[in-house]
Amino acid sequence: MQILATVARETLLNLRSKAGLVLVTLLMVSLSFVVFDIFLVVTCNLGEMLEREKEQVGIELFLDRDMTEASSRLLADRISEMEGVRSVYYVSSAEAEAIFRAEFPDKQDIADALGDDFLLPASLQVSLVREWRSDEAVTSLARTLEGLEGVSEVIYGEDYLPGLTDLVTNLRNLALFAGIILSLSISLVVANTIRLAVTQRALTVEMMSVVGAPRWVVNMPFMLEGGLVYGLGGSLGGLGLTALSSVLLSSSIDHRFLPSSWIACVLLVGMIIGLVGSRLGLLSAIPRPRA
Repeated sequence: MQILATVARETLLNLRSKAGLVLVTLLMVSLSFVVFDIFLVVTCNLGEMLEREKEQVGIELFLDRDMTEASSRLLADRISEMEGVRSVYYVSSAEAEAIFRAEFPDKQDIADALGDDFLLPASLQVSLVREWRSDEAVTSLARTLEGLEGVSEVIYGEDYLPGLTDLVTNLRNLALFAGIILSLSISLVVANTIRLAVTQRALTVEMMSVVGAPRWVVNMPFMLEGGLVYGLGGSLGGLGLTALSSVLLSSSIDHRFLPSSWIACVLLVGMIIGLVGSRLGLLSAIPRPRA
């Protein structure tokens, strides 16, 4: 307990002796984490958007106009037995027209102008099991369905889903790259601050080493300063600033903040970065005991 009390006292003395430098370093680390957190918020929301879109992923088959309802339902039963298919819903020509009029009320004059002789094609709406909602699986199944007799056209969102998937993947890679760069820069900032702290308290550090204090006791106050104050405190400050920005933008941009698991990871990463930076600063700054 006495050793722990000594470590805590030395940590407080380190912080008090350079309060201005502590605040500047903490602000720099917090602002660096703001950049990283913004990348995470954007990536998280786009990822959730992609998942919502994938929940809606399905395949719609437009049928030949000469197919009877009985033949269409037989085809639906056949498709429902295929691997990856969860359900198949038959949409008649009359129901397709009703859906068109309900979803596009401002374009009803177009349907009226075509007359009663014009009928929208009947279709089959195919919903998929979760494991078959990837781009590759949907494309493969759609090509199989295109070859079925009675199918005139297949639509499955091929125009936008691959692009959205690539966008989210690129953003994740960019966030990872930004995280690596920020981790290195934050570590160097913390290392430099710890090096200055050791220099400022060089006499105390040397006296502790001379009287036989264990190496970890000498290092621990500076490790706590880097890991808890700059690392954990900076990441927490960055999250707070990002959350404030998120609240201010919530009225104009529909989005959500980071989930709790992501917040915990950011705090853990911040503490690790602070500890690494502290260690780098100590490697070159702690004086050796005199012979």
